[in-house]
Amino acid sequence: MTARMTLTPQMAEYEQKFTDGGEVRWLPYLMYFHPTDYRSFVVNTDSAGFRYSESLTTRYSVADGGQSSGPVRLLAGSSTVFGIGASADSQTLASRLTQNDPRGQHWLNFGGRSFNSTQELTLFTLNKHRLPKVDEIVLFSGFNNLGLARQPENYRGEYGAFFNCHQFFDALAPAEPASTSWSLSNLFGKAQEPERPAPQSMQEQIDYAANLTLQHLDIWRALAADMGAKLTFILQPLAGWVRETGSPEEQQLFAELDQAGNFTDVYGDILQTSVREAYAHRLRAGAQGMGVGFVDITPLLAEALGPDDWQFVDRIHFTDFGNDLVSKLILDVTR
Repeated sequence: MTARMTLTPQMAEYEQKFTDGGEVRWLPYLMYFHPTDYRSFVVNTDSAGFRYSESLTTRYSVADGGQSSGPVRLLAGSSTVFGIGASADSQTLASRLTQNDPRGQHWLNFGGRSFNSTQELTLFTLNKHRLPKVDEIVLFSGFNNLGLARQPENYRGEYGAFFNCHQFFDALAPAEPASTSWSLSNLFGKAQEPERPAPQSMQEQIDYAANLTLQHLDIWRALAADMGAKLTFILQPLAGWVRETGSPEEQQLFAELDQAGNFTDVYGDILQTSVREAYAHRLRAGAQGMGVGFVDITPLLAEALGPDDWQFVDRIHFTDFGNDLVSKLILDVTR
């Protein structure tokens, strides 16, 4: 049995429905979102596809109520916020924030798997009408924009590349001549992809990702101000940013994932501490310039972790212990 099956059996549930190889529900404007009304012991979604949170046996979500009559707090972002890696709905960041927050308000899970900042903002604007009064918004985000910044310019466009964007652009491309589209290589799915331009320098990628993130953060700022909600942007951590050597479980999982995939080949340069520092510097300056709180949570997490503390199920998503620890750090820096 593999280390992943042994250490993180819940990941099989996510891979069945909540990864690129699972069930992708294509939607207007958002591109894609989670399946609706999904039920399992690990992850459950409401009638709009938002993940349920759970605290003290109370279950609540964006679309299906269960909320308190008073104001709520909102945690927005991508798959880490959605809770990939958590063993149950009660173990996601939003659930742990509710459990650990002495103010007694519910934190809603506004995470979208594989979302960039454009999709995070669009998800909010399309569903703002579902919300009661919101006292606070925390954006826990940042990696996907940086990881996607190396996509070709024709994929990035004005609003940023998104995951699986090649499928979108391929579907819109003019049909190839019959002699080409019916070649054996295409028939068996082995057609050679056209050459793509070399990626930009790392500094150019950092600048692009930071500019796009700040452009959307300014819109979040305006919306939060209109709602009377406090807004904080938290740059999410990566395992390689937090520490060079992980816990024994992390080392096993990362080695196995490197054999199965190509995360290190594609994003290995992003894992450098100097990249995080440069990216955080740009984001902090921009956020402070518009009056939005900014937190680079990586140093705080590195300080809080013991050498054997198991934080990550992969290089970006948390264990149950990790979600609980990060929820406490979020509360410490935002209250």
